Amino acid sequence: MTDVQTIAERFMEALNQRDYETIAGFLDEDAALDTLTGQRTIGAHPLRLAIASYFRHFDEAFFDMVPMRDQLGQRVAVDVTARGQYRESMAGFPPASGQSYSIPSVFVFEFDGPSVTRLTHYRNIRIFEQQLLR
Repeated sequence: MTDVQTIAERFMEALNQRDYETIAGFLDEDAALDTLTGQRTIGAHPLRLAIASYFRHFDEAFFDMVPMRDQLGQRVAVDVTARGQYRESMAGFPPASGQSYSIPSVFVFEFDGPSVTRLTHYRNIRIFEQQLLR
């Protein structure tokens, strides 16, 4: 059985590669995604669609990954630097005009066995919006 920290690292690599098939393989069918805007998506298929939609707006990759896991092996946090380009306007954000950004972000994975049951994305939304206003 693969360690949950390794799964989280592979998930993040799959995000960077836009490898939705690999991402799908890690998800529980009823997985939840809590986004940085406060939206919750439930279900593996809707979660994959939400991630794809996000990347349509934000051409983003994750660097400087630092994974941390709890002692029970149920949660893993991955601290990253998100670098990207805002390429298509998204509701609730300033208009897109190709703005580049770099911002610290954290992903928290919750597991039931080897399956991701919840993924939460955190970043300082105010600082992110300020970077998009440049």
